[in-house]
Amino acid sequence: MTDAPCVLIADDEPALLDLYATWLGDIDAEVVRAGCGAAALAHCDEGDVDVAVLDRHMPRVSGDEVLDALRDDPAGPRVAFVTAATPDVDIVDLDIDAYLTKPVSRDEFGDMVESLFRRESLPETVDRYVEKLSKRVALLESESQSVLQADPIYSAFEAELSRLASRIDYRPLDDPYLNRALADGGRDDFSVDP
Repeated sequence: MTDAPCVLIADDEPALLDLYATWLGDIDAEVVRAGCGAAALAHCDEGDVDVAVLDRHMPRVSGDEVLDALRDDPAGPRVAFVTAATPDVDIVDLDIDAYLTKPVSRDEFGDMVESLFRRESLPETVDRYVEKLSKRVALLESESQSVLQADPIYSAFEAELSRLASRIDYRPLDDPYLNRALADGGRDDFSVDP
């Protein structure tokens, strides 16, 4: 076992597990693969996982079920969904740190994982803001803003996002994933003052 952080990738498609692991070969992290939700939980039960990247729809034990189990432990890993599941407004209530819709690029995937490692050092308000921006970007990629704004759940989500944004001071970031999330989140100044 190394001192490097550990990222768990859980997906029921072996080719994607191999691809994602290859993509993460350039970062200083131990990469663990799980071909199903049960295997993902077994790895996380060992306590060494810092970031869990889950497919949302896996057979038997879904990514949602893995997420629920991981959130029972307050010291559990950061969790991201990288999934073909088209997001619906229900994701605003999911306790996830990032959400990407397949297909994803190598840069997008790697930047997200590295960002999740770095987010440990961000103030809680900034971390929550970036989490919500990730969900907002995923929703806007799948549905028009006018349709989303007609949904009262999404409207409340946007109000919370605005409230968090008003509490954050901005400065340049050296984090491509966070900068992309801030840009996609409608900011024209892509920096955060922790």
